[in-house]
Amino acid sequence: MAIKWVLAVIVIAALAWLLWWSGWLTNKQANPMLGNQNATSTQETGPINGMSASNDASDEAISQDTAAIDAQLSAYTTDTAGVDSSMNDKQISQ
Repeated sequence: MAIKWVLAVIVIAALAWLLWWSGWLTNKQANPMLGNQNATSTQETGPINGMSASNDASDEAISQDTAAIDAQLSAYTTDTAGVDSSMNDKQISQ
């Protein structure tokens, strides 16, 4: 009978710890493992990989974005052609 009480206390303690650790019992603002994802940023993001800023919808930005996409697609095509040619190589007898 006593073993049942000990096991019940262990299970309840484990559940309480799990609830506390997951944040259900505390008022956590952000998970420390994921960083502070709830914070908002007022900084504007700059261009990434030749793309214009994410909040720019002008014709010039669209032209810049399409040029960057074309450049990335041509690089992808070159890479794919290289992989295809290496897959079609014949073994050289030695």
